[in-house]
Amino acid sequence: MALIGEASARQRKRMKMSPNGNGKTVYRVDLPSYHADCDANYLRLIRLLPDLSERELWRYQMPGGTLILRVAARSKYTTEVLLSAEASLGECCWLEPPNLTARLYHDARMAEVITVNGLGPVGGKGVDTAYPNPRMQRADERPQANRFLGEWLEYCLANGRAEFDLVLDGRKF
Repeated sequence: MALIGEASARQRKRMKMSPNGNGKTVYRVDLPSYHADCDANYLRLIRLLPDLSERELWRYQMPGGTLILRVAARSKYTTEVLLSAEASLGECCWLEPPNLTARLYHDARMAEVITVNGLGPVGGKGVDTAYPNPRMQRADERPQANRFLGEWLEYCLANGRAEFDLVLDGRKF
């Protein structure tokens, strides 16, 4: 009897099936792809955040609205940045853009989304892969949020125009 149990366990492992015997495949993180997304997001954010060590706020005008990046927290090796968007006056806003918080890891040169709309951590620890679950999250929620961040930043880099304060003789214009 024990041999049959061991054989079925080996077969489930080979097929990457759920250990509870429900016949569903187990979600596996594509770590190289995830790290590539985080690396690319770091580079995009660094391009959008000039003078990161001195400034707290950046605004980029884009078709249809404004992207706002604000430093939430700083430490020796990390910086947390809040990303939000505002629709332009007169623009039809049928879908509210999410508010994201991204953490930049300067030593690893990576950036990842840590909260979406104030709910975090994205994906959490040991995400309940059964669906539906209390948070209604899929197992690949974290990679999805990071891919979305990458697309949003790439759009801003391609179409955004930086807002800045013009200061002459100590007066803002």
